[in-house]
Order: sequence, then structure tokens, then C-alpha cells
Amino acid sequence: MMERMLVPLDLYGAAPKMASAVEELARLGVAEADLLYVVNIRDTGGMQALKTEDEVQLGAWRERLEACGVAVVRTEVVNGIPWIEILERIEARHPSLVVMGSHGRTLLSRMLLGSTTENVVHHSTAPVLILRLKILEEGDPHTCTLATDRLFRRILFATDFSGDAERCIPYLDWMAGAAPDELVIAHVQDTRHPGYVSPEQMEEFNRRDSARLRELKEHFLARGYPSVITELTGGNAISEILGIARTMEVSTIVMGAKGRHGVAETILGGVTETVIHRAPCHVLVVR
Repeated sequence: MMERMLVPLDLYGAAPKMASAVEELARLGVAEADLLYVVNIRDTGGMQALKTEDEVQLGAWRERLEACGVAVVRTEVVNGIPWIEILERIEARHPSLVVMGSHGRTLLSRMLLGSTTENVVHHSTAPVLILRLKILEEGDPHTCTLATDRLFRRILFATDFSGDAERCIPYLDWMAGAAPDELVIAHVQDTRHPGYVSPEQMEEFNRRDSARLRELKEHFLARGYPSVITELTGGNAISEILGIARTMEVSTIVMGAKGRHGVAETILGGVTETVIHRAPCHVLVVR
């Protein structure tokens, strides 16, 4: 059971296209959900917006989540700068998961993420699930669609065996309840500079990493995944992860915010940053 889910919604943007995915999450087991709509003061000029229609729409969302089994659903309409208001609630309420669309009201094909999602994923202290929206007609939120029909049909766990990667495991255990078709566990060794590693060292790395992947496979099979496959590859981590996601038609990528070599001052690791922007599917970033 997920303790609390925060779902910021752009009611007049792409939010309606996210409904099926949010309901899928709710049915998986969420104790509480906070639904938030921020009226952007940059659009209203600082004037108090009429909230009646906004509250009616959030009320309909609340009913849908309650029907999916969420015991407590709170709704809130506020005026402000969306990403700032969202981050303030993350800091105050410590959600287990934040769920956002890759784009909001303005759908532009040249933008890989909407500005609100971009800011939140860079500064959030909570895990963020980015629902990938495919743009069918630029600028029209009514013509976008989710990248996949099911969130958890085939899951890719991209691990570098770091602390952030280990924090993904409880979320993957939770996802097993959705009866995915398959879990793919991938580890990419950086073999772009083979001169620094002797053949003996490379053989030892292979043994160690293969053993770690086997342990993870056994763990997830015991949690109820019907099929778990492992991938041990070498090369550029970004290219390999995105290649696996496309070739295997992955529905969701799960990965840590930073890898083993993440700098303390950075918000995201370079691999995670690029995968978030280029992935053809949904991405869960765990901190």
C-alpha cells in the first residue's frame, strides 16, 4: 500500500488524458491522495480566480479515486506559481509519490518536458512519476494521449547498484501487485574506455554484476512477477537504457535520481536527466 500520492493537475490542459493512469495507480493500493490544481497567477494577473468550476472538476476526480479504493482523497485549488506551490506541498506533506504529466496546458513538440514538470522533477525531495504524453497535434491538449495504455505492462528497472537504485526496490515490489507481464532489470557497464580495465578486472566485474542481477531476479520473482529477465550490457548507459526501452516496448522505466558517481550538489545524475527527456515511455525517478 502506497501511503500518500500527490497529483498536481492542469485541469484545462492534459489532465484528462492522465486519468486512466492515475486510476491504475489508485487501484494498486494508495491510502491517501492529494489532488492539487494551481491557478497560475501569471495567467490571471494576480486576480482571484473563480474556483467553483475548478472545485467541481477536482470533485469528479476525487470520486473516481474513491471508486478505485483510495480511502482519503483531498482536493485543493490555489493561486500561485504552479511548480512552487507543488514543491511547497511536497516539503510539507512528504508524499510517497508525486504523479505528473510530461506536459501541461501547452503542448509543444520541441519541449521534451513542460516547464512545471521540469522544475518539480529537478527540485522534488519525493519520487516523481512522469506520465509521458504523446503529442498528436501541437498546442492542443485534447489531441494528446498517454504513451502506453498500461503503466505496468512491462517495467524496466535501470540499476547501477547505487543507493538511489536500491531505493527503487520497494516501489518495484509495490508494482508487482499490478500483475505486469514482465520486469526487465538492466545494468550497463561503462566499457567506453577499456584501456583502464584489465581483462581480469573485467571478468571479475562481470561475475559480480551477474551475481547481483541474479539476486534481484530471485527477489522480484518471489514478490510475484510472472517473468523477470536480466540484461548485462556495456557501453553508454543512456543509449543502452533507451535502446532497451524502445526494443522491448517498455511501458515504465524505474531508476534512481543519481548514480554511484552523482555529485552531491547536483539534483539529478546525467544519465537520469537525459533518460527523463528522451524516454518514449513513463519514467519513475526515485530519491
